[in-house]
Amino acid sequence: MISRNFNIALIEDNITAANPEENLTRLRRNLLNLPDGTDLVVLPELFTTGFPPTHEAAAAIAQRNSGDTVTTLHHLAEEFHVAFAGSFLAATASQLYNRAFFIEPNGDDTFYDKRHLFAPGGETDVFNPGKTLAPVIRYRGFNIKLIICYDLRFPVFCRNRSNEYDLLLVVANWPVARQAAWRTLLTARAIENQCYVCGVNRCGTAPDGLDYGTASTLAIDYKGKTIAQHISSPVIPVELSPAALIDFRDRFPVHRDADPFTLLP
Repeated sequence: MISRNFNIALIEDNITAANPEENLTRLRRNLLNLPDGTDLVVLPELFTTGFPPTHEAAAAIAQRNSGDTVTTLHHLAEEFHVAFAGSFLAATASQLYNRAFFIEPNGDDTFYDKRHLFAPGGETDVFNPGKTLAPVIRYRGFNIKLIICYDLRFPVFCRNRSNEYDLLLVVANWPVARQAAWRTLLTARAIENQCYVCGVNRCGTAPDGLDYGTASTLAIDYKGKTIAQHISSPVIPVELSPAALIDFRDRFPVHRDADPFTLLP
């Protein structure tokens, strides 16, 4: 693990429905306000489109990994010397996915298709479920696990076995009506996994009238304490201390008493 602190910028912003070009343009504007030394920028779930109402509407705007969204992120990562995490509406053959990405400035990328689709909101009518486990990415000496929204409700899926990761990223479109659960679950995942957790939510109101509110993006430390949250600017800086995390795990090694299990793909 790195000895220096790890710097993240969480971007909570409204999403213009079904308009990748406009959302990417707004992202570039927000990047002009990045703090110096930022290592990673985290964006909300489906940050270029929001949730389309039907499978047909989604198919009309879905992109492949070689499309404009991922290509633009690669260019921005190189230009600003940061990594990007979030999710986008992806097409692979005839199937659609809510696909998370982790794109590094050296050109490396990692993808993960959302495994737990939110059936009560109709997500299963639009997307195919992912078949793989959420990845752990090593970036600048930090081990980072990346999940999407509803995945957060499943603690076994998020379990940090043998301290395999240091930071859990949760990119989301989590509405106001359930934001008490959002904050509680983020805090629970941080405490039980002895890790930092960053939950990045969109804001505003979607075309279907669903309200996402504001100020729900936050970072939580390994003790369950909120260490950063949205106040006014869409760009929320977070500074994480690897040394403090290691020290806490050494002094309070609850992971040694965890129950062994195997999570099937």
